Parts: sequence; structure tokens; C-alpha cells
Amino acid sequence: MSTSKGLRKLRSTRTLLLSSILIAASGLTSAAEIKLKYSDHDPNNGMRTNFVQNVWLKEINNQLGDRVSIQEFWGGSLFGSKEILKGIGDNITQIGFMYPGHYPGQLPAHTIFKLLPKGPKKFSNMVWFYRTIYEEVPAFEAELKKANVKPLLLTAGLPAAFVGTTSLESIDDITGRKWRAGDKWSLRFLGNVGAHPVSIPWSDTYMALQTGAIDGCYTNLDGAHMMKFDETAPNVLVSKSLWNGIPFMHMVNRRTFENMPEDVQDALLKASKIAEEKYSKVYEDTFEQIIQTQKDSGVKVTFMSDEDIDKWENSPKLIDLQSQWVNEAKKAGLDNAEEILTQVKAIYERAMARS
Repeated sequence: MSTSKGLRKLRSTRTLLLSSILIAASGLTSAAEIKLKYSDHDPNNGMRTNFVQNVWLKEINNQLGDRVSIQEFWGGSLFGSKEILKGIGDNITQIGFMYPGHYPGQLPAHTIFKLLPKGPKKFSNMVWFYRTIYEEVPAFEAELKKANVKPLLLTAGLPAAFVGTTSLESIDDITGRKWRAGDKWSLRFLGNVGAHPVSIPWSDTYMALQTGAIDGCYTNLDGAHMMKFDETAPNVLVSKSLWNGIPFMHMVNRRTFENMPEDVQDALLKASKIAEEKYSKVYEDTFEQIIQTQKDSGVKVTFMSDEDIDKWENSPKLIDLQSQWVNEAKKAGLDNAEEILTQVKAIYERAMARS
């Protein structure tokens, strides 16, 4: 009897020990899993959003494997474009897409990019410019740090384009007509070349073009094509020199990132670097694809002349606009706005020399 009891006791001990090991292993697996939310205000059928979903987020999964799960929210289903900075900063979503142009009050330094209307033609030179800015001009990093966000992936919209309901042979054809743009500086550029600037919501632009409330929209080519503006406004005036300017920033909550294990941080940075390098080809290929698609569907596409580009840049008035930016930036708290402008222009010249 004593031997039988001893065996039963040994089996029971082994069972308890095995159960404890399994529970502990289960706990370790749960603790190691990194759960992230990704929020984007655009639908996932555009150049950038398709790339984010099928290249960047997949590369994060490639780097971290089963350790990470990413819940995706597209089309503003979690945060709109003017809510996302706080959403990431408050860690309601851990990563997301943020367009700095929608936050002139919180990110005044970032608005300077719109005061550089002509830019690098290649994405590789654009991203070099942005990364160098963040390394060499402290004001930019300071704004992001204050908002508790950190950039992981930088992309860009395709070059800006004029998409109009009437013929566009040159930039002179927008004179006296009602044109929409998405930020105050672009609206001022439109005014400088004789258009009547109009500010209406992005979501209302298609209907405004269709009804004649506006004659055209100045925006990035891929955005216009994704929103089908070129269906109702089948005249496009475009140049690779008219870059979008402001970077498209895919951010992570800073404290969340800093609290991650070092190897996880390295994996996120590596995935982002790999994706940025791949984006260059996507940028070039998508530009050509959209232009060809537009031509095939009957859209009249005209490439801007050097004279057109010079008129748009309008150097004398550009200097005035940059002076206005300095005054407004100072009011927003950037006491060294002149210094920031000088630093950015010097880096810009280096970037343009790479093109």
C-alpha cells in the first residue's frame, strides 16, 4: 500500500510540475506578444496606403514574427487626419500616419516645407533631405518629442498637379479661376499666379469640381487620382519638380517605443529603413502608371515648362512668403525662426545638388 501511495504521489507531483511549466510558458508567450494599432485617415487603395499595408507593415511582421500583431484601421475609422497626432501621443493607437501640414499650431517648424515649392525629383533625395533636417535642425525633433511621437517611416506624395475642369496648356490657364488647395501657403501660391484661392474640405472636392463650384484642385497627383478628381476634371498640368514638400510621416508613440526591448526597437527601425529604400521605386513607377492611366482614359496631361515652374515659384514673392512664415513662426513660439529658415534652406540646396 505504501508503495502504491508513493507512486500516486509522484505522479501527482509530476502532473502539477508539468502544469506549472505549461502555465509559465503560456505567460511568457503572452508577455512577449507586442500588440500594436495602426491608424490611417486614407483608404488602403492608394499608392502610399497600399505600400504601408503590403510592404512596411509586412516587413515589421517579417522582422518580429509571432512577437507582434498589428490591428489596422483605415479610412479614418479610428482617427481623422486632424486627430491622429493626439491619438498617437496618447497611445490610443501606437503607430499611425500623420500629415504635419494639418498641425501648424503644434508643429510650426514643419510648415516651412511648403515654402520650398520646387524640390528634388527623386524620392531618395527627398528622404535624404528630411532625415538630414531631423539630424541637424533641433527644432523639428523638439516638436515631435513634445507631442510624444517619433518618426519611423517617411514617405511622400507624388508631385503636385493642377487638375482642372477646363484646358490647362500652361499655368496661365488658372488665372482668374477658382482653385482649391489644402493649406494656406499653397493657397497663397495660387493667388500669386492670379487664381482665386478656395478652401474647401478634401471630402467635398469631387462634388465641387462636378458642380462647378471650383474650376480646379492643386494637390498631389496620386491623391487626385485616388479620389477620382481626374474623372470630373480631365485636364492635368504636372511636373516632377513640384514636389509635395511636407513629408508623409508614419509615427510611433515615443514612450511606447522607448519602453520596448532594444531588439524590438531595432527591428522596427530596420523594417522602416528597408521600406523607405523600396519606396523609391514605387514612387517612380506609380507616377508613370498614373500618367499612362490618365492618358488612356482620355485625360489631357500636360507637363509644365521651365517657365511655368519659375512662375509658380515666383522668387520675389517667395521671399515675402518666407518672411511671413518667420513672423508667424515666432508668434507660434519659434523664437529662432530666422535661424531655422537659414538652416533648412542650406540643407535644401544640398538636396537639390544631389538631384
